[in-house]
Amino acid sequence: MQQYYSIIMMVVLFAFMYFFMIRPQNKRNKELKMLQESLKVGDNVVTFSGLHGEIVEVGTATVTLRIAPKTEVKFDRQAIRGLVA
Repeated sequence: MQQYYSIIMMVVLFAFMYFFMIRPQNKRNKELKMLQESLKVGDNVVTFSGLHGEIVEVGTATVTLRIAPKTEVKFDRQAIRGLVA
C-alpha cells in the first residue's frame, strides 16, 4: 500500500507542476514568438533590456529601432519583449 501511495503522490506532483508551471510558460513563449514574428514598421516596442523605440526597418533576423531623432539601433528580433501602447 505504501508503494502505491508514493507513486500516486509523484504523479500528482508532476501533474501540479505541469498545469501550474510548465504549461503557462509554454503559452507565454508561444505568444512572444508570435509577437516577434508579426513586428512591422511603425510599431512602438520595448526590448528585454528596457529600451523603448519605434521600428523603422524589419529584417529577417533583426529590427532597427529609432530611439531618438537621428539615432537608430539594430536589434535581434528575439530581443523585443513587447509592444508599447
